[in-house]
Amino acid sequence: MRELRRQRTHRQCYNTITYIIVSNSRVKRSMRQWSDNHPKVKLLTRKRAAILDAAQEAFLQLGYEGASMEGIANAAGVSIMTLYRHAKCKETLFAAIIANVCDHSSEEKQAELDEMMRGPLKDVLVRAGVVFQEKLAGPQIMSLLRVVITEIRRFPNLAEAVYDAYFVAWSTNLDGFLAQKDEFKGVAPKTRKKLCEAFFSRLVGTDAIRVLLGMKGASAAERLERARVAAEELLAEVG
Repeated sequence: MRELRRQRTHRQCYNTITYIIVSNSRVKRSMRQWSDNHPKVKLLTRKRAAILDAAQEAFLQLGYEGASMEGIANAAGVSIMTLYRHAKCKETLFAAIIANVCDHSSEEKQAELDEMMRGPLKDVLVRAGVVFQEKLAGPQIMSLLRVVITEIRRFPNLAEAVYDAYFVAWSTNLDGFLAQKDEFKGVAPKTRKKLCEAFFSRLVGTDAIRVLLGMKGASAAERLERARVAAEELLAEVG
């Protein structure tokens, strides 16, 4: 009975994890966000960063089940009430950590994103494809994915939350970007969505499994070539 209640709680918690894609291709997670004109926005932003850092450390050191909201609050130097104002549950925190890798909210990262989005569409797609592969194979994402695999039987909804936070977010962001391009003006939204999903699917090779297992992944040249092919195949679909 206790296990059933716990599973029901996790299902309810998972339902709170929603993603809103905004026009500049940034993702806002279900962790609470404050407007820039909020009188305490700087303080709240620092607390949010401390919470994410503490949560990531807890998940990597203790595993998903071993990490507790109380322990995360203590490590972040905030009260448990403050933590729950930022995030409703552990799934929210875990998904936010994954999505945070894609975050471009800082001026420096936003400048990098703006630079990446300039130039011919094919070049933009190739650069995006390379960055996607680099981040996926990076130690932060891979370490968290290993936690998900370890905990998947006890917390099956966690995998979907993480998948949405990384893969779906990238695909949805690209979809929103392409919707504004002349080359895709006559493409139906459902078709464009499938093309974006296929683009990122082509970027995930068997080397991702190798990295997940702690082995050597693809080289920079291999990632570039894979991104180039994926970009050409996407653009070939729209003529």
